[in-house]
Amino acid sequence: MTTLDELLRVHDRLTVVHVERWVARGLLRPAAKGQDWVFEPVDVARARLLADLTDQMGFDEEAVETVVDLLDQVHTLRRQLHQLGLAIGRQPTTTRESIAVALKDLRDR
Repeated sequence: MTTLDELLRVHDRLTVVHVERWVARGLLRPAAKGQDWVFEPVDVARARLLADLTDQMGFDEEAVETVVDLLDQVHTLRRQLHQLGLAIGRQPTTTRESIAVALKDLRDR
């Protein structure tokens, strides 16, 4: 867990204003430890991404929200596909082979 002060030290381009704005917009989701915010590693990485999108790439806040939403969707889909692959891998050989044939047929269309 990373405190707000640590986050600002790690990402020297960030200010409290940046972080407060992103928290208010739901782009960062810190946990509360007393009256202080603490950030999970995913939020620390997300803060770097948000800073890059706004400061280095010039995205406005609306575009940043769209990009982050799309990235969240991609990560969700990747996780779901991974879980689907694991579930398929647990099936009997004949079932897995049938799925492989069906996928090949779909690709060949």
